[in-house]
Amino acid sequence: MTDRLVSVTPETRNEMSYRRTAAAAAALIAVAAIAPQALPASAAPASGHATSAPRAGSALIQGVVVDQFGTYLDDVQVQATKADGTPSASALTYASDREDGPQHGYFFLEVTRGTYTLTVTRDGYTTLVLDDIEVAKARQKVSLGEIEIQKKLADTRTKGALEDSSITTKQNGVVDVEVSSKATSKPTGTVEVREGREVLGEGTLRTKNRGELTIGIDKLDKGIHHLKVYYLGSSTLKASSSDNLTLKVVRPKH
Repeated sequence: MTDRLVSVTPETRNEMSYRRTAAAAAALIAVAAIAPQALPASAAPASGHATSAPRAGSALIQGVVVDQFGTYLDDVQVQATKADGTPSASALTYASDREDGPQHGYFFLEVTRGTYTLTVTRDGYTTLVLDDIEVAKARQKVSLGEIEIQKKLADTRTKGALEDSSITTKQNGVVDVEVSSKATSKPTGTVEVREGREVLGEGTLRTKNRGELTIGIDKLDKGIHHLKVYYLGSSTLKASSSDNLTLKVVRPKH
């Protein structure tokens, strides 16, 4: 049984990322326009993280933390350190429970004039360090926009096998796929069979598949074709690819 679905290409991901980034930038501009007045202690999230209003006259460094998939992240530790290594301010990213409050992943740090290094950390993510953030004057708002941290993904292994290594020009090839990971027995995500850059067949792994999928490929011209299976990864798993598969295509006998 074949499974033919439209895959998410790198170009599509880039377009989606562009739309998300533009939307987040617009949201952050709105936040900058209302901060600090819109961030009273009552705006603290329901999880109980304490969030106080910025002091009058203090400068702010603010931003929104996302992962590589565009998810806004709460409970990320953001630490500001002065140029001499002295810790200056820290905060956890959060979402206001007010309708007019900032979106998930927002943080602000109260600082004085100076040059700062920001360290952004959360368990399961790669630590990000931002250097040379300048605060030139009191009551300045330094808006960093989106700050992306990379979620650590588990390794995967992709195998592919042709059901028939020799077919005719009137037949569709069939590839059996197996994707495995030590992190899960039920990987999910898009799988493609390609010849070079050309996608010949594709399918989607669902939890019920338990990492196994059968994909039918397009009819091919006579000759030797070198195919490869690509697992495109997921929000928890790295992408991977199989060894080359050699498919011989011949003209049918009359």
